Amino acid sequence: MINKISPIRIGIDLDNTIISYDRAFQIGAKLSGLVEKDCKLNKKGIRDLIRKRQNGESEWQKLQGYVYSEGINEAALFPGVFRFLWLCKERKINVEIVSHKTKFGHFDNKKTSLRNSATNFLINHDLLNTENPLIKKITYRNSKKEKIDFIKQNNYDYFIDDLEEIIFSKELESQKGILFSSDSRLVEISNKEIAHSWEEISLSILGSWNLEEIKTMANLIVKKNKVESIEKLKGWGNSAIYKIYLSNGNKLALKMYPEISYHNRLKSEFEGTKIFQELGIKNVQKPISFNHSLGVASYEWIEGEKVTKYGLEELNAALSFLSVLNDKSKAESFKNFPFAADSCPRGQDIEMQIKRRLLQLEEPSKKHNELNKFLKNDFKSLFNEITSWSQTSWPSNEDYKIPLKKNELILSPSDFGFHNAIRSQNDGLVFHDFEYFGWDDPVKLISDFSHHAAMSLSNQLEQLWFSGVSTIYGKHLLNRLSAAWPLYGLNWCLIILNEFKDEVWNRRCAADERKLNQRELHLSTQLAKSKSKLDNLAISYKNKHYW
Repeated sequence: MINKISPIRIGIDLDNTIISYDRAFQIGAKLSGLVEKDCKLNKKGIRDLIRKRQNGESEWQKLQGYVYSEGINEAALFPGVFRFLWLCKERKINVEIVSHKTKFGHFDNKKTSLRNSATNFLINHDLLNTENPLIKKITYRNSKKEKIDFIKQNNYDYFIDDLEEIIFSKELESQKGILFSSDSRLVEISNKEIAHSWEEISLSILGSWNLEEIKTMANLIVKKNKVESIEKLKGWGNSAIYKIYLSNGNKLALKMYPEISYHNRLKSEFEGTKIFQELGIKNVQKPISFNHSLGVASYEWIEGEKVTKYGLEELNAALSFLSVLNDKSKAESFKNFPFAADSCPRGQDIEMQIKRRLLQLEEPSKKHNELNKFLKNDFKSLFNEITSWSQTSWPSNEDYKIPLKKNELILSPSDFGFHNAIRSQNDGLVFHDFEYFGWDDPVKLISDFSHHAAMSLSNQLEQLWFSGVSTIYGKHLLNRLSAAWPLYGLNWCLIILNEFKDEVWNRRCAADERKLNQRELHLSTQLAKSKSKLDNLAISYKNKHYW
């Protein structure tokens, strides 16, 4: 983390470090007829697929030339990079871009300048605007060798790049480098750090935001009234939550979202709750304003308290909200709303999600012996057993591998429960936190509410839950629910272990600094919870009663 008094200089690569080209390559490859129209592969997957074709290498180079020139408008900034650069600007840290980019692309008869295309992209995304640029300087070099020489000559305090041959080059051994990579198998080398997101990079280099910085950012989106003071709230999950006091005496909740590549949390919550408001869906925290580039939004402040005790009255409030949402789901406003985060329209999706979570825990399990033993000796054997049972028990009129039709899906709050509700002083329960909201299988919502680690439902309340949702979504779901419920339980056994992953733990600490020195105790507690849940699943999954 930076602690120098003299001016700080950070150098950053451009392509695949600041600019993400996955969508641009998808669109370009489809336009060129190189992939199917439903292709969802990232840049690397598309490259590997095209190279297998006859003349694949030349076709790949042609596609690159198009994407980095005309097709660059379909590219995007990596999540979190704008917020990082904005904070650097606030702290008067100089940021420069160093890119090895030739003047023209391969096989480009139009001679479109790749450098001008990239520069214009940065201008259009407000990184190089003339009034208050977030980037001090951009330098293009023709080759990796020229780029390495330039980095060495400038001796940046940090240099960030997605290429191993740049970060790990012998010429830059003495420089502090950060490899921006999605590969969790890479091992850090001496003073070379590996980060999987811009959120990690920001925390590593800049540390936590102070309240004055948050206040400055809040004033950018709360335009009608000045922010007088700000208070950080404790005890929340992934997102950092602040209480804002305005000059007119009103208060707002400010939410700074984790910026991740696979799901736009701000979009799901802000746009979702905005539609709720338009359709007259009550008992939901109202959206006020947002800044997409900074990944921050403000919502109404609700006077009340967290829901720590719940019974029939609270359950009926939850069921009533879901019933109203289900009735309104046919509204035109929701027609093109995206899928929920980690949605599972197929049975196979649940299985794949569990396998993905297991893969993400491979590296942490090398550092934590008890975790490794639990996953290897206990979890994986029951996972194989339950997967086989669930596939066999899947309804005969449905296919485990084929997704549900759109009319069989529901609008799901996804991370839904009393942990995301406030007992309002005036309006009963008010639900909030719709970061994962979207279309999904109702069975996932039903199962997740039952399994959720943030709640502890009594047997009686759980049965009332099952009975209530059967009235809303239909009793025809019973067979799929009984087959899928144990798989979702296994998934929750792994969700409970999320803090073993460094990036998740760092995010939790950024949201609540009180956790900083409590990791070992917390991990031990979470592992015990996961073991207990797995033991209960092993006993109950074949004879669970629903309705």
